[in-house]
Amino acid sequence: MSHFWFQKLKLILLRHFAVVVTLLGVGSVCLHAETLQEYSKACDDAIGSAAGVQAFECDLGTEVPDNHPTASANNGNCDEPNRLNRECDQGSRFQVLTRSDDAYVVAHCRKKGNQLGGYRDIAVIQYNRKNGATCFYQALGDNLPQNVPAPLGGEQGFWFSPAGTANIGCANCHDSGALIRSPYLNQVTGANRLPGSDPHIPADLNFNNANQPYAFVGQDFANWKTYNVFVAGNTCISCHTMGVSNVGTLGTARDLGLRATSQGINLDNNNLPVFELEDHKNAISSASPIWMPPAPPFQLQTAFNLNFAKDARAIHDCAQQFRTTGNLPNTDACRITLHAAAFVGGPAGGNAGVGAMAAILTYLNEPGTGTIVPQPESSGVPTGLTGAGALPAVTNYILN
Repeated sequence: MSHFWFQKLKLILLRHFAVVVTLLGVGSVCLHAETLQEYSKACDDAIGSAAGVQAFECDLGTEVPDNHPTASANNGNCDEPNRLNRECDQGSRFQVLTRSDDAYVVAHCRKKGNQLGGYRDIAVIQYNRKNGATCFYQALGDNLPQNVPAPLGGEQGFWFSPAGTANIGCANCHDSGALIRSPYLNQVTGANRLPGSDPHIPADLNFNNANQPYAFVGQDFANWKTYNVFVAGNTCISCHTMGVSNVGTLGTARDLGLRATSQGINLDNNNLPVFELEDHKNAISSASPIWMPPAPPFQLQTAFNLNFAKDARAIHDCAQQFRTTGNLPNTDACRITLHAAAFVGGPAGGNAGVGAMAAILTYLNEPGTGTIVPQPESSGVPTGLTGAGALPAVTNYILN
């Protein structure tokens, strides 16, 4: 289809979009801002009520180890600093609220230097392993209590609104899947072990791969998209994916990969900064190894490897093409394909109408690439279709 006719078709669809929304029976979805209670209900419908976010106590979580700290608690170094805040965060706790064949719900209560007994940052991720539906909840404050209310109760005074959480841009980092397995949280063992953190457990080993479903529930998250980054022969994607998103400027490909392979000092390649620093991390040792890659079979990486670092840079440079131009490269040297977009229904049920509208909006707002990126069959509907190729799938979904 030529660019002219593709754009003309979009215009026709836009003119008739109100009729489509009416036929789908979701015309009221965008008439008001989604409340916390409405968002939580939509999340439970999509992910499963058995995996709903219940009230919990931060203090019952497992304290994340802060081994071999130097100087002050949050300004010094340690073996495995918090990779999000780039600091050693003594007293923070992590817990798994739900762990089943269908879903994970995890909570991270961050102290961030608070000496008053409470927490300053409480985050929850709710994820369905079968259909990929994902929800994010966030609370920030100077001294948040350890007793955390269930968001379904509409505790707006504690939790951010869905719009407030969306503005934080969780997918800026969570671009290759719902959970990030950094060495910081990988230290937690026992009942609160981070899902996917133990490579000796088959379910964990296969948890983060290119076929992992991933989608965002809620109207405030409907414009989020994440993409898989592929470079032929690259070590960084031999075990898991690397991602980039349309949210923010960081992510696994453009930030975490560089830090994960760093030796802790800046290197230079043709006068260009190549590698990120691992802030507040102790010198490389068996107690404080390089993050990636773990030397097979799952041993510690205690020696800097320039080839691995160059692979991380190649992934970064590929992802940067998308962020700079908005285009999706499609060669062995750099290929970027859609991974996650707005949730459009699945086995947990309850969200198909809203999802259909999201699929149409995704189609209307995508560039005319004419490419089709298949998504897991478990999603049931075309979340990963872009460009002209999306029209038959979207039309089929509406009519059937």
